[in-house]
Amino acid sequence: MKTLIIFNTVIVIALITGGLIWYDRKNNNELALMTEKTTEEVQETPLILNGENSQQQQSGQDQQGGSNEQTQGEVDPQTLPETIMATISTSAGDIQLELYPKVAPKTVINFANLAGQKFYDGTKFHRVISDFMIQGGDPNSKDDDPSNDGQGGPGYAFEDEINPKSLGLNDEQIASLESQGYKYNYELESMPVAVGTIAMANSGPNTNGSQFFIVTEKDQPHLYGKHTVFGKVIKGMDVVRATKQGDTIKSIKVFSAQ
Repeated sequence: MKTLIIFNTVIVIALITGGLIWYDRKNNNELALMTEKTTEEVQETPLILNGENSQQQQSGQDQQGGSNEQTQGEVDPQTLPETIMATISTSAGDIQLELYPKVAPKTVINFANLAGQKFYDGTKFHRVISDFMIQGGDPNSKDDDPSNDGQGGPGYAFEDEINPKSLGLNDEQIASLESQGYKYNYELESMPVAVGTIAMANSGPNTNGSQFFIVTEKDQPHLYGKHTVFGKVIKGMDVVRATKQGDTIKSIKVFSAQ
């Protein structure tokens, strides 16, 4: 086993047999084991939020509520790779994505950890709107009862990662959104909610959990400042556009771009 440890005031990075661990020394929380050198399944290291195993919190929390907001500690984007890869294998085909940890570090870490825990396996695209987007990631969609689809999550909520200035929003627009409860990180370089991007679905400010959506047609400027974009489709947009409500996510695998 080959181990490289770099210490600073917040982050310890350990390179262990081809995987990367981001470790928050301040809060003593293991944040992620999320990249592999091959497309093989990532190791199932659970995401720990405030000392609790997120896998133990999968209670089907209402995505519309987000009352159990928790944080993942501070993550320095400069310690993260520019790009990691993900493959969403669905009943309609495969969707390949690039994920950008420096654009939305906590969001990418969260997505990768849930994927590694097989959290998404067997979930459905429970919401498909023609010429707009496909939405999935709700554990409630695993059963045959659609009545509560769109209301589930991992049992915790975390904050948005958005810089409205990089999206071209003006001061008046930003002030209006902030009055609704949105809080922004002006150190990030956010991506617009554009065709082919993957973004977090939510029920308002800082209610991110597990649900996500992929834009199928037309950029969506009315969503700028409201949803965290963390990657984009690089192959399989035909699959995205062919996806129907009820199509199943077989698995999501996250791996190194190198």
